[in-house]
Amino acid sequence: MPRRRQTRTSRLNDDGGVKGPSSALTSFLREQGISAESVRLRYEENVRREQEMLERGRQISAEQNENDQESSTNTQSVEVELPENELDSDEEVFEGDEDNEEIAMIREKARRKRRRAESGDNDDDFPNGVGAENGNNNIDGDVGKNYCLECDKEFIISVYSKKMEKYGRVGYLCPSCTKMAIRQERLARRKEIDARKKRKLVAAALLDKQTYRLPTLQDFCIKIITDNIDDVSVLGDIGLRNKKRISRILAKNRSLNSKTMELFLDPSLKDLEFWDCSRIDKGALDRIPSYCPKLESLTLNMCGQLHKDNLLYYGQKCSNLRSLSLNGPFLINNAVWQEFFDSPVGKNLKAFHLRNTHRFTSDSLIALLDNAGSNLEKLTLNRLDGFDSKPVYDLLPYYLHNIRYLEISYPHTKDLIDDDMIVNLLATNGDHIETLILDGCSGLTDQFLISGIKPFCPVLTKLSLQQLPLITDNGITQLFSDWSINGGLMDLNLTRCLQLTDMSLYTALNHSCRTLVELTLNSVKLITKKLFLKLSRGTRFPLLTSLDIGFVRSVDDSVLAIWSRIAPKLTIMEVYGDSRCTDKAMIRHDLKVIGRETDTI
Repeated sequence: MPRRRQTRTSRLNDDGGVKGPSSALTSFLREQGISAESVRLRYEENVRREQEMLERGRQISAEQNENDQESSTNTQSVEVELPENELDSDEEVFEGDEDNEEIAMIREKARRKRRRAESGDNDDDFPNGVGAENGNNNIDGDVGKNYCLECDKEFIISVYSKKMEKYGRVGYLCPSCTKMAIRQERLARRKEIDARKKRKLVAAALLDKQTYRLPTLQDFCIKIITDNIDDVSVLGDIGLRNKKRISRILAKNRSLNSKTMELFLDPSLKDLEFWDCSRIDKGALDRIPSYCPKLESLTLNMCGQLHKDNLLYYGQKCSNLRSLSLNGPFLINNAVWQEFFDSPVGKNLKAFHLRNTHRFTSDSLIALLDNAGSNLEKLTLNRLDGFDSKPVYDLLPYYLHNIRYLEISYPHTKDLIDDDMIVNLLATNGDHIETLILDGCSGLTDQFLISGIKPFCPVLTKLSLQQLPLITDNGITQLFSDWSINGGLMDLNLTRCLQLTDMSLYTALNHSCRTLVELTLNSVKLITKKLFLKLSRGTRFPLLTSLDIGFVRSVDDSVLAIWSRIAPKLTIMEVYGDSRCTDKAMIRHDLKVIGRETDTI
């Protein structure tokens, strides 16, 4: 018979001729000789041993009680046999003058003698470690006895006894020590939870670019007010400065609504800011002119519920309004914008900031320029997707003559804003323009830097050029080289200007290093470590307080140390995406580094 067939036949005979399907685990256990029968026998053996240990513990307890009774009897008999002449009159045992402490001392001495007699030889006869069994301090005469690993007290092991490793041994604790150990573990766990909460508070403050500190009494009061804002009317008058803080906290917590907004309305108020109007309805917005007749500046952020009737009502009642800032007023259509700008309030505007709406069209901007163009000092046009006419943008240089703050960001298409329009606009307003923000105008090139900003902007302090991919080293280098008419920028933002390298950036930083307060070089990926090493040799930034160098691959711990040294007033440094930055950087203790991957909560 072939060997394969013979093996198969033997298996059939061993298994009774029938073999069902089996899993991989079952096959593995069978090969290792592990069966359910052996597991059951091992379990029964463990149960039997535990029962024997419990029975032995009961016997030890019973014997100990009997020995205590015998010891007490022997002690009393010894005391009776003592002759009376050996005791003073004050030391008579049976006269009722013996103290309980003396009786306890005599009994304790008797117990010690009995234990020494039972244990046989002294512990000193054994070398260290000999006779120890299972870490419970047992010696040869104490087989079966269990002593506490902590206090060396004899006790009976139960299911509640705590097993632990200490002093290089493994053993159990007596009931009293077990309670103390559990109490200590709970206390340590509570401390760990408190420490974790504190780390979360520190991390939250760091993300807000603040330092975690113990709140002041004023902070506690403001928190109580914000938590109970629905009943805040009973508190009476609150200072204007604290009202602004409370308003911003409520906006951050999404708690500003039609009822709570009344707290911040005051007849003497001239400046009102609501940074989250998403829960303020049309009727509540109508109360602003009635409660604040002297209002000069109004800021409404996330004002999706601002109705056309509200805007027209402001145009009639807010006679002193000079500045209007709206973010997200998508219910206001083109006709309403034109009617508002034709009103007396619209004609007196000196600052107009509009963001995130698709219903502000070319006709709306023409109405604004016709009525208030010559008076405007501040203008913001940000993400206006309904404004898609380049000829209307080209009208800006002909209407604007007093602009100090100009933001034209993220136009609907990149060809709406070109170099010629910006150069013409700066030629008429450059002498007094202080802030220029052209974020997302991706059609701009080096020309507006060389022909517009450099010759016409002597008082420019803030320049933001985010996401301008066409500007190069040539434009930045020519702008900041020998730019003698400008004393230096205070805020420079070059986020995602992808063609800039060390050469142009060093020229720009060397020009404005004495005046810069905020600097953003986020995602300028061509920066190398050589730039920072060159800056560390002879350039200082005495006023720089905020720096963003996130997503720059060359930034590491040594770069952080360089900035910590050359910018003594630097308090916030953002390093998001810089994977080589760790918590081991040698920086000042007062410098907050935000965005390191090694920072954990």
